[in-house]
Amino acid sequence: MLKIQTAQKLFPILALAGCLVAVAPLVTRADSLPGFTLFSGVDPSNQLSYRLDSGYRNTTDRYSLKLPGSKINRLGAAQIQITYPDYYKGKFDDKAIEVFAGGKSIPVESVEWNRENQTIQIDLAKRLKTKGEIEVVLNNVQNPDGGGMYYFTCQVKSSAEFPVA
Repeated sequence: MLKIQTAQKLFPILALAGCLVAVAPLVTRADSLPGFTLFSGVDPSNQLSYRLDSGYRNTTDRYSLKLPGSKINRLGAAQIQITYPDYYKGKFDDKAIEVFAGGKSIPVESVEWNRENQTIQIDLAKRLKTKGEIEVVLNNVQNPDGGGMYYFTCQVKSSAEFPVA
């Protein structure tokens, strides 16, 4: 009789522990995927793929923004411009921005963070001709104090001669 009572007490504890173990991977990966969109009016094929290292408010973070090769025109990329909403109160380190293509680092000529217009303009050292994915990594980002949903947009321009976004 004693063994049955002990088993009845342990069963709810084991069931709860099993549920926590099953949910833990979902919680840790919550900010590493684009997630899902219910009502935004944004075509899913035009959504910017991203990954945040922490995603916690008021912490230093790293944002990885992935631009699919299918969205880059045949002339290539010479400039990348990122815009964000005026209610985003985070801070960027314009000296810690990197660009990668095919897993290789791409030289950056200059980065200009315009706080008034909420833009980050990245000029590449030379025009990048690629059909593959381009990844922009924003290091040392100071996340905003409050949580929220922020729509970042990205435009890739081929060159100053052909300013096609």
